[in-house]
Amino acid sequence: MAAPWTQGVRVRLLGRIHGQQTVNVMHFATNTQINDPAQRDALILALLIAVLDCVGQQLLPAVTSDWSCEGAEGIPIAPTPGDPVFKAADPGTVGTLSASSTSFIASLVEIRTGLGGRTHRGRVFLPPAGEAGTNNSLLIQSVMDELINFVACIAGKFMGAGATEPWRIGVLSRKLLAGSPANFDTAFTEATSLVPQQRAAIMGSRKLNRGS
Repeated sequence: MAAPWTQGVRVRLLGRIHGQQTVNVMHFATNTQINDPAQRDALILALLIAVLDCVGQQLLPAVTSDWSCEGAEGIPIAPTPGDPVFKAADPGTVGTLSASSTSFIASLVEIRTGLGGRTHRGRVFLPPAGEAGTNNSLLIQSVMDELINFVACIAGKFMGAGATEPWRIGVLSRKLLAGSPANFDTAFTEATSLVPQQRAAIMGSRKLNRGS
């Protein structure tokens, strides 16, 4: 697939750890033609179900048992903004690894597009692996293997010519979007690879110079 895109959606994976909500953001686009809002919502719902399938099958073995998934929310951002679509996670969608003593440690997946510059690179911060899943701030190999399985699930559904879903994951530049849905085709770049990082990351804000 390639631009022009018919729809752009921001997906928020919602969870909870130590009583605090976690929000992990990914961006998707599709060329599928939409004729009415109900059809758009159904297409977004199918996207959320596909994402949650990868979470339930592949991500849970890579994250702490202190984290539970509440669901996924899809927010239309192009060609026009729209109301969010929500899909609740199945009961008991909880990580399987050891406890985590902090809520701000994360596992990091880099999104690469084959183009240079920060504008065309993205990152997804995922729930932490727990104390037994790290050694000297590095994810142990078994956790890395599960993260690789998770990104392989996402890639199989949303990347390349063999993708099983009509959506493509990518990087959305807020700078290029400039607050206008009309700029989506320029601001969104389709992903070419998803790369889990072995070093544990810290959830933070660029505004606070925390490196996220």
